[in-house]
Amino acid sequence: ILENTAEGKMFVDFTAENLKGEKSSLSDYVGKGKYTLVDFWASWCGPCRREIPNIAEVYKKYGKKGLEVVSVAVWEKPEDSKNGIKEMKMNWPQIVNAGNSGKDLYGINGIPHIILFGPDGKIVARNLRGAQIEEKVASVIK
Repeated sequence: ILENTAEGKMFVDFTAENLKGEKSSLSDYVGKGKYTLVDFWASWCGPCRREIPNIAEVYKKYGKKGLEVVSVAVWEKPEDSKNGIKEMKMNWPQIVNAGNSGKDLYGINGIPHIILFGPDGKIVARNLRGAQIEEKVASVIK
């Protein structure tokens, strides 16, 4: 799994729900001509919550320069995700109720797990944290 989702490989699609309870797929965002930062997280996860301000700052700085951000809530009930999204003021696209689908497809053993995808859908970087998020985004978006 890790070999198939390593840097340079094409993204692997999965489908869960958006905040309205409608079907939403990773392919709705990734591979659409923009760099896309995807954050696998859960509202109960302390380290995940600590990364949200970093993601928000990068989105604010690079969103108009070609960066999309999508959070994928795993391992929790949609209601808990929605409460966390509201509480943390996560004003970017959300995929909720993903369960294990994205986690298993990407070989993710722990969260947060943040992946940067290129405009073509290829994986640029995996497991970004803290200052690495902005450093990597800044290096690809001039």
